[in-house]
Amino acid sequence: MDSFPLTRKLVVAAHAGLAGSLVGAAALHLGWAKQVDTVRHVFSDYALNEGADQVFAGTVACLSMGSTALVAGLARSRLPVGAPAIALLGAWCGGLALAAVFRTDPPGVPSIGGLVHRYAAGGAVAALPAAGLLIARRLGQRPGWETTARSLRRTSWASVAGCLAFMCAHLCATAPAPTPAVQEIGGWLGLAERVTLALEMSLLFMLAGVVPASREGR
Repeated sequence: MDSFPLTRKLVVAAHAGLAGSLVGAAALHLGWAKQVDTVRHVFSDYALNEGADQVFAGTVACLSMGSTALVAGLARSRLPVGAPAIALLGAWCGGLALAAVFRTDPPGVPSIGGLVHRYAAGGAVAALPAAGLLIARRLGQRPGWETTARSLRRTSWASVAGCLAFMCAHLCATAPAPTPAVQEIGGWLGLAERVTLALEMSLLFMLAGVVPASREGR
């Protein structure tokens, strides 16, 4: 039996979930612009504000569900994705789910839940571009997919660069005795994270876009 109708439904669900997360992110940025500085504060800080916590949870839930549908669609497609890439995408989905359940810490109030949130979110952000690079490499070996593989590779490497910049800013922001230069770099933490997330959202939409193309037998 042809499984493409189910794959197509999964891709539609993936696009819906990803789009829903963008709507939620826009609502947070517009509705709580005075409470959260987009340059200094990370996206998770929205969850510390009354009213925004539910919108934040819904936003991450949409992203997690959309990503899960995408992974299922990739697994059922004719694309040579490979088990390692699927495992990394699963880590992305799982990290998002944990980040939605466990909130970040308020300033100066560390907790186990906050640690789980940070490590889960960090692992998810690192896993996605790694999966993109693996998929791009395998697609590049398939005739007719060279251009798509090149675009995936570029976006994945850009996401890796964003991850490194975000990690650097995070280390500077949490340094115990920061110098003025370190403080300046740490002050860009929120922007570095948002640029990274924007790149990774682009990567997710690109992956969702290539699944239907596998039906064409390229």
